[in-house]
Amino acid sequence: MTNNFDTAALIAETNATYEGMEQLLLTIDSNLWDKNPAENSWSVGQVMEHILKANSGLKSLFAENIGETNRPADEKVPVIKSVFLDFSTKLDAPGFIIPTEKTHDKQQQLDKMKALKDGTLQLIGSSDLSKTCKGFELPVFGYLTRLEWILFTLFHAQRHTNQIKNIITVIDK
Repeated sequence: MTNNFDTAALIAETNATYEGMEQLLLTIDSNLWDKNPAENSWSVGQVMEHILKANSGLKSLFAENIGETNRPADEKVPVIKSVFLDFSTKLDAPGFIIPTEKTHDKQQQLDKMKALKDGTLQLIGSSDLSKTCKGFELPVFGYLTRLEWILFTLFHAQRHTNQIKNIITVIDK
């Protein structure tokens, strides 16, 4: 088994992903945060609620039911990346991470996103990323290593950064 990953590159990718999203979000007027771009679409506030719900369980996932990995720790990364960064396909979120129809506070969501980034960086620096998380089996992908989970959350955030760019082009008109 080989563990083909670079911690410094993973830290850089985490910073770039969340800082890029933050810079984009800072361009959006608070009055437009909950404006839906179209029927059956999410507002920026809803996209952020979804990201925060989906990406904030890493700490507990990393702490519970951890096992050895009998494959390369990054084996599933190419397929995860190809699914999440294929912007031509629509993915359906499971019910427990679908956002609500409430008013969202821009600053509160930005603060939570910063905490999410900081928490991810802490996990990268303090965890054996080759271990498998057996507390939650992801549909289609199965059990992921800690490394794969981190990259899953980054690709997920990158996908929705692209979605937010598309929302901005509609609501800014």
